[in-house]
Amino acid sequence: MSRKEKLEKIKKKLTKRRISFIIIVMFMVYSLAMYGNIQLQKDKKDEVSYIPYTQFQQMIEKNQVEYVFLSSNNSNMQFLPTLEYLNSQKITPDEDYELLLEDLDKTKETSVDAKILPKDGKFKFITENPAYPEFRSELLAKGIRVFSFNPPNDLVYFLLSTFQIMLPVALIMGFLVFYQRGMDPKENEITTKVPDTNFSNIAGYSSLKNDSKYILDFLENPKKYNDIGARLPNGVIFYGPPGTGKTLMAKAIAGEAGVPFFKVNGSDFVELYVGLGARRVRKLYKTARKNAPCIVFIDEIDSVGGARGQNRGTSEDDKTLTALLNELDGFSGNEAVITIAATNRLQDLDPALTRPGRFDRQLAVPLPDRNERMSILELYVKSKKISESVIIENLAKKTIGFSPSELENLMNEAAIKAVINGHEVIEQTDIDEAYLRILIKGDKKDKPLESDSQRKIVAYHEAGHAIVGHLLGQPVLEVSIIPTTSGAGGYTLNEPKEGLASKADMKNRVKMLYGGRAAETIIAKSEDDITTGAVNDIEQATMIISSIIKSWGMHDSVINLDVLGMSRPNDDYIKDAKALAEELFNETKQMLTKNREKLDLIAETLLEVSIIDGEHFIKIMHENKIEHEKITIEEETIESNISEA
Repeated sequence: MSRKEKLEKIKKKLTKRRISFIIIVMFMVYSLAMYGNIQLQKDKKDEVSYIPYTQFQQMIEKNQVEYVFLSSNNSNMQFLPTLEYLNSQKITPDEDYELLLEDLDKTKETSVDAKILPKDGKFKFITENPAYPEFRSELLAKGIRVFSFNPPNDLVYFLLSTFQIMLPVALIMGFLVFYQRGMDPKENEITTKVPDTNFSNIAGYSSLKNDSKYILDFLENPKKYNDIGARLPNGVIFYGPPGTGKTLMAKAIAGEAGVPFFKVNGSDFVELYVGLGARRVRKLYKTARKNAPCIVFIDEIDSVGGARGQNRGTSEDDKTLTALLNELDGFSGNEAVITIAATNRLQDLDPALTRPGRFDRQLAVPLPDRNERMSILELYVKSKKISESVIIENLAKKTIGFSPSELENLMNEAAIKAVINGHEVIEQTDIDEAYLRILIKGDKKDKPLESDSQRKIVAYHEAGHAIVGHLLGQPVLEVSIIPTTSGAGGYTLNEPKEGLASKADMKNRVKMLYGGRAAETIIAKSEDDITTGAVNDIEQATMIISSIIKSWGMHDSVINLDVLGMSRPNDDYIKDAKALAEELFNETKQMLTKNREKLDLIAETLLEVSIIDGEHFIKIMHENKIEHEKITIEEETIESNISEA
């Protein structure tokens, strides 16, 4: 974004805020003025000489009332008493009051201007107006002159009253309209220039790039497709786990094609105000058509395009989705507006959205494989100072299951660790610490557990995990009984397996999770000595067993119980889950019982040095006897790493 564009953007924001500020200030000023006027009227009313009507009648009988002023639209009436009454009340009339009495005495008119009467103060005498037909004649019969008067100007009075009533309404409506229009995307706000991102900024994903090339060719050479009768694809959906680079891929396609890129989020269309979401959809595509050829990118489309049904959203959400469907249907073959959407939950989208003619293609953006992770890491390390001793291939090997965003986060964490550790470049130790922090969601604490009994339980617990994983072909990277800031008493890192997982793989995963509890069971004197340290392991194992029976079709039948609508486990399902869990736990316990000597040796070593790396773990498992020096050669290095973590 250029400096001029930044200044324009700041200017727009300041203009919006200035208008909002002016409206709010005007409303506050009006409120204060109204409050001040009401308070002033109240103060003036307090100064008026109010006479109860019964007392007024007594004054008439005593000939103490000289002039009465009636108004047909007022419940009160004003009158002027005689000078004798004023003297009796010790009220000295001023010169204006005496002149008023002289003028009224000389006039032959029966109506007067309300302006000449006292407006407030002790000379304004008021009482209730009985307003019965004979009242005027009764006053005249007693020698009291009766005058009538009207408001100074009916039209002006009407206009002022109307303005006084309508001003706050206008201010509130103006603020709401301005606020609503501010939420409506302006054309210059949603228009994006051609991105400077292209495929060279994306490492790996060669198959996805090849699948996207037809979009580029169509945008660059639409004529040859139109000549043969090929229809421009209206939409493409990128789906896959979070952090795999779906947004970046869409932006790269626009950059490669050299066309404008319109990016919105699905949640931007979901608003409280009725019709606003649908209007935003129409506004977006109206602007896109003006800038064709172009790409419209809708991120998290599941928030607006979820399947319609009993458990979804409101009618406003359905209207917004309908507007989007209509816009996708409304393209002609030569408009060259392609919609690319991204979602993590393709299965949740409405079938009307994913049918041919709307989103014609669904392209998977999976987690990167080993070679792709290596390419991604090589791309990220270009912008960082990294030691020549760091082997990217080894890092790509052990980051199975990492998304591109997680790989970027890993290298960023490593750079932060390097600064904290006082390194001028990123060392392997910095990467290892960052890798550990991501996996255990925390850092190692400086101090080990103080209780010897707890340290022993944790040592056998982690030794159980490590030995079972090793025997099942999952290489151990590191075992530790140093507590972490995430609350764990220790941890075991295994190198994950890449590719499709079989039923045996999932069972082995459960056994690895049961390894800690099985080890605790072996050393416990009774069942009452079992701790809660395996609570998270059991939870994860239960989820895997549930999926084996319920979702993956790996148990008695090839069926997904979730599809059948089984939201709660029945007795048969619980029985099968308990039987499978018991079977796998017993097998795990047998494995550790047969390797009790190794279990004791690993646990004892952990109690001595707190951490065992993968290399020394292999030595302990493969040798019958290990000299004490071999086990403890890394003790000083380990302790120094702990103090730095």
